[in-house]
Amino acid sequence: MLIDLDDTNQEMNLHDSILILFVLNGLISFVSSEGWGIEALKGSHATANFRNLQQPLSLLVRGGAEDDNDEERYSRQVYTLGARAHGMVRSSTVYVDGPSDSGLLYECVKNLALSGVGKIVLVTSDETMDAAYHSTDMDDLGRTYISGARAELGLSGHGSSVSSDSIFVEFLRRLNPSLHVGSVARSELQEISGGRSDILLCVDRPYSTQVSLNEVARKSSFSFVAVETAGVYGRTFCDFGNCFEIHDIDGETPLSIPLDRVERIDGVEKKMKVRCISGERHDVSRGDVVSFLLEGGEALDVTCKVVQVYNPELVSVEFDVDDDEIDSIVVRLNEAGRSFSRIKQLQEVSFVPLQEAINDQSGSLFTPCDLDKSFDESRRMGIFNSFQALNTFVKENDRLPRKLDWNEFYGIVKGATASSEDVKEWKRHCKQFMRTCAGKFTPIQAIFGAVAAQECLKAASGLYNPIRQFLIYDCDEVLPPTKKKQMEETCSSGLEYILGSKVGDAVKNQNLFVVGAGAIGCEILKNLAAMDAGTGSKGSIIVTDMDTIEKSNLSRQLLFRDMDIGKFKSQAAKEAVRRLNDGVKIECHTSKVGDGEESTPFDDEFWSKKVGVVMNALDNVEARLFMDGQCVANEKPLVDAGTLGSKGNVQVVVPHQSESYGSSADPPEPAIPVCTLKNFPYQISHTIQWGRDLFDGLFVRRPKQANQYASLYSELGWEEIAERLESELGEAAAIDAAKELRQDLAKPNGNDNVSLKEASIVWAIELANDLFYDVTKKLLAQHPEDSVDEDGEPFWSGSRKTPKLIWFSSENESESQQSLVNENYADFVHHAARLRLEALVEDPASVKDCLITKEDAVEALRKYSLRDPDARSEAESPQVQIRRRLESLGDNVWSERPQNVAEFEKDDDSNGHIAFITAASNLRAMCYGIAPADAMETRRIAGKIVPAMITTTALVSALSCIEMVKVVQGLPLQRYRNAFINLALPFFAFTAPLPTEELPGLRGSTYTMWDRLTVKEGKKTAERGGITVRQFLKRLKKKASDNPDELDISTVTFGEFMIYANFLNEDDDDLLDKKLWDVVQGALESAAEFEKEYSRDGGDESKATTVEAARFLDFTVAVEDLENGEEVELPPVRVIRS
Repeated sequence: MLIDLDDTNQEMNLHDSILILFVLNGLISFVSSEGWGIEALKGSHATANFRNLQQPLSLLVRGGAEDDNDEERYSRQVYTLGARAHGMVRSSTVYVDGPSDSGLLYECVKNLALSGVGKIVLVTSDETMDAAYHSTDMDDLGRTYISGARAELGLSGHGSSVSSDSIFVEFLRRLNPSLHVGSVARSELQEISGGRSDILLCVDRPYSTQVSLNEVARKSSFSFVAVETAGVYGRTFCDFGNCFEIHDIDGETPLSIPLDRVERIDGVEKKMKVRCISGERHDVSRGDVVSFLLEGGEALDVTCKVVQVYNPELVSVEFDVDDDEIDSIVVRLNEAGRSFSRIKQLQEVSFVPLQEAINDQSGSLFTPCDLDKSFDESRRMGIFNSFQALNTFVKENDRLPRKLDWNEFYGIVKGATASSEDVKEWKRHCKQFMRTCAGKFTPIQAIFGAVAAQECLKAASGLYNPIRQFLIYDCDEVLPPTKKKQMEETCSSGLEYILGSKVGDAVKNQNLFVVGAGAIGCEILKNLAAMDAGTGSKGSIIVTDMDTIEKSNLSRQLLFRDMDIGKFKSQAAKEAVRRLNDGVKIECHTSKVGDGEESTPFDDEFWSKKVGVVMNALDNVEARLFMDGQCVANEKPLVDAGTLGSKGNVQVVVPHQSESYGSSADPPEPAIPVCTLKNFPYQISHTIQWGRDLFDGLFVRRPKQANQYASLYSELGWEEIAERLESELGEAAAIDAAKELRQDLAKPNGNDNVSLKEASIVWAIELANDLFYDVTKKLLAQHPEDSVDEDGEPFWSGSRKTPKLIWFSSENESESQQSLVNENYADFVHHAARLRLEALVEDPASVKDCLITKEDAVEALRKYSLRDPDARSEAESPQVQIRRRLESLGDNVWSERPQNVAEFEKDDDSNGHIAFITAASNLRAMCYGIAPADAMETRRIAGKIVPAMITTTALVSALSCIEMVKVVQGLPLQRYRNAFINLALPFFAFTAPLPTEELPGLRGSTYTMWDRLTVKEGKKTAERGGITVRQFLKRLKKKASDNPDELDISTVTFGEFMIYANFLNEDDDDLLDKKLWDVVQGALESAAEFEKEYSRDGGDESKATTVEAARFLDFTVAVEDLENGEEVELPPVRVIRS
C-alpha cells in the first residue's frame, strides 16, 4: 500500500496513520515538543493532513533493534576511529540545513548516516534566497539520489506528489535502520540548547544564511560546518568554538615498542636510556610522554617524558620521581619490562566566527589543499571572492549567474573585494568560476560531501585535526577550452553545462569497466550514474565482483541494504544503479579477475571490444597488478583508487604517456621470522599470527591431508606411504605428518555424534597440553634459563623472552593469573573440540544436537591430568618413528567419509574461528609474558582487516571520476592528477603522473612499456595448424631488426615458463617444428601435473591449464646483437592467432 505523503486532500485518523507507518517503516515514534508519546496520541480523535504531521510534531524514525550499535556493522570503522570516538559519533546529533534536493546534502547525510551518527535533524526553511541559491535542474547528483530513493520506495510512477523532505527522510532510514531522523524549523533552532555532540551542518546556502546560522550555533554551543559547491569549485568552513579539545590529532595508534633494556645515565638524576629490541624502531619524539608495559600486561605506575632521541632504537627519558626511586624502576623494567609506547596528549584549539574569519585575507585561516594551487594567492582570492560575490548576485537577481552574466558578476566581485597583485590571473579565475557556478559537478559534490561529513565526525568525537578554518578546492584542469558558441548552448545536465555537450556525450558513450563493487566500487557507480555514464547508444558499464554482501559492508557501501545481505555485490549494485538512473546500460559479473582463472568472461575479445576505461575498486595489490598488466597489454587507461582508514590514494595510468601502477611498488610488509613465530614471540601480533597459522594447520591442511592419505592407504599400505612421506617431505616433516595422520585417521570407538564429541574433547585437551606445556617444557630443556649462546651471551635476552609452563589447574583458581589461564584454556578446548567435531561429522550443521559447550570443556579439563610426552621417540630413528606411528593405525582407519575442511571466516562470530585463534594466541602470549588481546584486535590481525570509513572511500571515488573525465577528453599528461590524501590531518597532495620510462633497446634505440612487437599468424599458417616455433623465431627477427642475420634470439618465455633457449634448443628440430601454441600448452600442463603430484594439498585446480581459446599470446624475448655482443630485452612480443 502506498500513502501519498503530499496529498493535501487526504485526511486520516491520526491513530490510523501511526499504525500504518508502524507497519510500513518499522518502529516509528512521534514526539511533540512537550514530549508526547504514542500512547498519548492514541487517545486523540483529531485528524491531520499527512504531509503536515511534523507540525507541531517532529518525526523521529528509528528501525531495527535498540542494540543496532553492533560490532559487525561498524567493525571496519571502529578499527579506524577507535571505540571511544566511535561511541561519541553514535551519540551525536547533526542538524542539517540545506535544500532537500541538493546532491551535496545527500552526500553529506549519506556519509553521516553510514558512519553511524545517532540522529540527523533536517532544518526546514522557506526563505526565497535559499531556494534561488540552488538550481535543481543543474544538480545531477541530487536528481539521481531522489530518483533512486523514489524507485526504492516504489514511487517511480507517482509523479512528484511526494515531497522531497519525505523522500529524504525515508532515504536515510533505509541507509541505516538504527538512525533517528527528525525535522525542526529554522526559527526554532536557536531555542535548542546544544552540547559537545551537537553539530550544525549548513549545505549549499548563501553566505548571509551561513553567517546567521553560525551565530545560532555559537549561541547554542553547537559546532558549525558550512559547505557549498559551484561548478568545479568547493568551499568548506568550520567553527568548533573558542575552546575545542582534540583527543588524538592523527588517529595513528602508537607503536608498542618491544623493550630490550634500560640504563641509568651516569651523573644525571631521574634520567635513563631506553633501548628497544634490535631490529625494531620506536616512533617517539622529544617531548612525548611514554608509558611502560610489564610482563602479563601490567602497566608501570609512573610515566616519563622523552628528553632526547639518539637513533631509531635508543632514547633517553626523564621520570618525575625522587632520584632514589630510579634504581628500583630500572631493576623492575629490566626484569619484567616488555614494551613502551607514547601516550597521546589532549590539545586545545580555538576558532573564530565566520563573519570574523571572512575578513582575514592573510591565508592563515586556510587549510592547504592542493599544494600546486593553495599557495597561488591570485587563485585562492579569485575563488574565495567569487563565492562571496555569488551571495550578492543571487540576492539582486533571485537566480544564479549564467555564462553571459560576466560583466554584472565581475562588477560585484571587483566592487566588494580587493583583487590580488596578479590582476589578470585573478580575473581569469573569477571568470572561470562564474561560467561554471550555476552547474553542479558530481565529483566535486562527492568530494565536499566527504570532507564536510568528516569534519562533523571530528566535531563529535574530538578525533583528528579539524580544518582551520577554510578549505577551498577546485579541479579546473578538467575544463575544456570555452568556445563562444558554447556560452549560449542549452544544457540538460550540470555536467554538460560545466564541460560542454561534447564531453557530456563522450562520457555517455564511454565503455567503463568497474572492477570491484565494494565500498569504492559503490561510490564510483553512484557517481557514474549521476554523470549519465553508459547511457549513450555506444556506452555501457560493466562491473564485476565475486564477493557477497556481509553486514560489515553496510557502513560503507551505500548501494546495499540489510535485505541484500548474502547477495552478490555486483548483482545488487547493478539493481541499485538502475534505480538511480534507469538509462544506464550496466552488465554485472561475479567472476574474479586475476591470473590463473580458467573460465572467465574477460577474454581477449572483451578487452579489445568492450573496455574503454578501467576503474579499479580493488582491495588487494595482487589483483591491482593483474589489472595493471591487462591495461598495459591492451593499451587501456586505468584509474586506480585505494584507502586505508583516513588515508587514500588515486593513480591514473594513461597509455603511451604515463608509467603504470606496477612501475613502482611500496615496500612489502615485513614478514615475521619463522623462528620468532615458532619459539620466540615478543609481541601480541606474533602470537595472533601463530594462532591463525594453527587454525589453518588443524582445520584446513590436516583434513585435506587425512582425506588424501586415507584414499592412498587402500592402494599402497603403510610401508609404502611411509617411504613416500620421507622422500617427499624429508625426515622432520615426515615425522610430524605421521603423527598427524595417526591422530586424524584413527577411527573413534563410535561413529555417532556423541562418541565423536567425546573424542573431540579429549583430542582438544591433549592438543592444548602439547602446545602450552609439553612444547614449552621441551624448549626449556634444550635452553635452560641460565644457558648462554655461542657468543657467551645469555640465551634468553633481547627478543628471546623466557617462556613459562602453563596448564589448567583447579588448585589455584583464586589467583588472578591462573584464573586467566583457566579461562583461556577452557575457551581453547571448547572451540578446538567444536571445530574438530565439525571436521568429522557428515554434516557440520548436525553437531547442534550434541553441541560442545564451555561447561563441557571445563568439566573434562577438571578430570584430565597432565601426562608426560611419549619418551620412546627420543631413542628411535626417524624411519622407525614414522613407521611405528602409521602402523599403529593398522586397519582401523577412518574411511567413513571425507573430513570437512573449514573455510576461515573472520566476521561470523558463531563459527568459533576467531574465538579459537583468540584463546590460542592469548595462551601463547601468557607463556611469554605478553599482554593478551581481545577478540576484536585478534580479528583485525588474523583477518588482515583493512580499517575503512565511508568518508575516505567517497573522496577517492570522486577523485577517480574526475580523472575518468580527463581520460575521456584525451588531455595531455600534465593535466592529470595522482592524489594522496589523509582526512585526519587533513592533508591533500596532487601530482601529475610520472611519464613512462624509456628502456634501452637494440643499438641505442629505446622503447617504453607501452610498445610491443606483433607477429600475426596468417590464415594459411593457421590452416596448417598454426605457427611453429621456427617460423615464429624467423619472423620475430625480421620484426626486431632490419638486419635479422645480425641478431640471435637468446630466450623466449611465456609468463614463468621458458619455452626456448638458444643454448638448449638451437638444434632441437623436434621443438622448433612444434606448433607454438602446443609448446605453451605443454608447458602449462607439465606445471599443473608437477604441482598436483608434489603439493601436500594436491595443487590449485582453479589455475588455468589451457590456451586453446586465447586470441593471442604475449612473450618476453631476450636477443643478442651478434655485432657487438650486447644482450637486450625486446619490447613485449604478441603473437596473434588468425
